[in-house]
Amino acid sequence: MKKTVAYSSLRGFNYTQSNAWNDRDGWSHYDHAIVERDMGYAERLRLNSARIFLPYSCYRENPKKFLADVKDFVQTAWTHGVSTNPIVYFGFFASASREEEFVPVEGESLRPLSKTVQTPSLWHYGEEYFDDLYAAIGSEPGLLFWDISNEPGYTDNFVTWYDEEPSYVQDFRPCRPNMEELRAKQEKTWEFIRHFCKYVKAKDPDHDIGVGNIFIWETEPSRTAELVDVIVFHDYSATRARLREVLDMAIDLGKKYNKPVVDNEMCCIARGNPYDMAIQLHDEYKIGWYLFELMIGEDGWNRVHGVVYPDGTIRDPAIVAAIYGFHRNRSNTAVRSDVGQEDYVSRAIYYADKVLHAVRRPRRSDHTPDAKELLEACEFAANLLEGGELVPMAYPPTAKIEAYRRMESPNCYEIADYLAELIEILKKSCHYVKEDVSFRELRS
Repeated sequence: MKKTVAYSSLRGFNYTQSNAWNDRDGWSHYDHAIVERDMGYAERLRLNSARIFLPYSCYRENPKKFLADVKDFVQTAWTHGVSTNPIVYFGFFASASREEEFVPVEGESLRPLSKTVQTPSLWHYGEEYFDDLYAAIGSEPGLLFWDISNEPGYTDNFVTWYDEEPSYVQDFRPCRPNMEELRAKQEKTWEFIRHFCKYVKAKDPDHDIGVGNIFIWETEPSRTAELVDVIVFHDYSATRARLREVLDMAIDLGKKYNKPVVDNEMCCIARGNPYDMAIQLHDEYKIGWYLFELMIGEDGWNRVHGVVYPDGTIRDPAIVAAIYGFHRNRSNTAVRSDVGQEDYVSRAIYYADKVLHAVRRPRRSDHTPDAKELLEACEFAANLLEGGELVPMAYPPTAKIEAYRRMESPNCYEIADYLAELIEILKKSCHYVKEDVSFRELRS
């Protein structure tokens, strides 16, 4: 039975197992318990689909284990209400061996092509691979649609087929390669992709297919729009105007071909593409999306991507709010928090001065509580600052305070300096000039 997909309702995420350095390691060291935990986070966030990268090299090395792990993932995610969008031909496109993964050319600056892509007589490796993959998960209710390939038009220069690119794309290009060479190389790749669009669709008419284009404007020149069921693109635009231009183009292409559109890669704080902005505009345009990605980690990608840490904590509450449909007020109706309106700024200043005075008194016989008292005063000030969003939150003051509390013998001089620093930030942020309440009253 043909699976119907409500593409505009997709609230998905790209997923790499959170103990993995990269996609390949994630499958080489697949851990059901970690996937169970992470899909639980996705369920709590009300996310409904996972896009997963399937490296052919892992299949080639151990087909039975790889396919079993992929099936386990699809089933586990589905128990949490999360469907799966697998990328079928990821990496070097079904090469027969490591030696055939790419064909280097001396002096070449563009991304090399695998021998398999360049040689149609070798495409049977990709066909056999999909046959096995389809046999493993094709009947799973959690399978949503097939992503034939991840960014097949990618080159080292981020150049694609589009001849009249928006000016902002040209702005980010350090140089433009030999376009004749580029087009010839890309056409070889797209011949491969078009073949497997037809092959996968013929083998599995019940599930839709799409191609994870790096840009929306690859859709027509690659001649895949006629072959896919859903027009898929990626976008990491750095401003709202640029993102709107892309989304307008996606909407127009969808209307032209009478096909749904979906962005299955977006959000990167290192590209000026914050999660809350991207989510808000995609929701406004009613275009389904997949965040890049669910989990925060320590490798090169996950330091600037992700919503949740493995322990369930988060980096940026604005991301979670945006997923739930709540966005920061950036209009002229926004009200700045006044954390001093109930005189607690005065209380914090008085308390800090009292503690600093106590810990520096030489006649204080027992200084063992000094660190505890200093940190309590620090937290009082820090909570006012953080609650009013008056300090950067990349490393919140309360995180530094907790780090001191975890120390066996923290340096009280350092903590006293930090307390004084917090108080000065509080005074400046609240335009504090003088005490406006009676300290005698504060003591009561």
